[in-house]
Amino acid sequence: MNLLERRSALAGLAAHAHLKPGTMPGPHAAEKPAVSISERRPLSILQISAFAATIDAAAVRLGAHVGLPMPQPNRLAGDNDRNVRAIGPGIWQWVGAPGTIPDAATLRASLAGVATVVDLSHARTALRIQGPAAARTLAKHCGLDLDTRKFPEGSATNTRFGLLGATLARLAPVNGMPVFELLVFRGYAEFVFEALVESASEFGAAIG
Repeated sequence: MNLLERRSALAGLAAHAHLKPGTMPGPHAAEKPAVSISERRPLSILQISAFAATIDAAAVRLGAHVGLPMPQPNRLAGDNDRNVRAIGPGIWQWVGAPGTIPDAATLRASLAGVATVVDLSHARTALRIQGPAAARTLAKHCGLDLDTRKFPEGSATNTRFGLLGATLARLAPVNGMPVFELLVFRGYAEFVFEALVESASEFGAAIG
């Protein structure tokens, strides 16, 4: 295998019949599932961290690359496929399919002197949780108030999934249904995925 190939952190779950894509765990399997859980891949994730004195300059340079107004704190700019998330003071994550955003070296050269750039593509797993019971599923593990009045569409922030650090974004609805994207450390991806499936099963889950 090519050492640069991005193997899914969830590949080992294929041995478990109830966790394979296309399965619908839970008592409502025969009905329309209320939660869909899937891994988003392949995916490029760049984290940009500005120096304390250069946050404004970094935002201007990054904005020129993105081609969009830079998001306010704990918000994102872009669409469900490609977006920039302001997850902390002078800290952004640029997320998109490979080829739709610059590689880390290119962006690092452009932001030299004002920010650092780290490629997290191999280090994070992105999980999409969507459907009418998506927020209720996440609420079992996440302390954020996910009501649309507190965490509306376009929100993005660092949070916790249980005791684990994670980044959560609320994307634009699909077919009128809520869509969340959770970025977790690769080493914990299997645990988080299984926990989500178990939590969603009471509502009827579909594994994508």
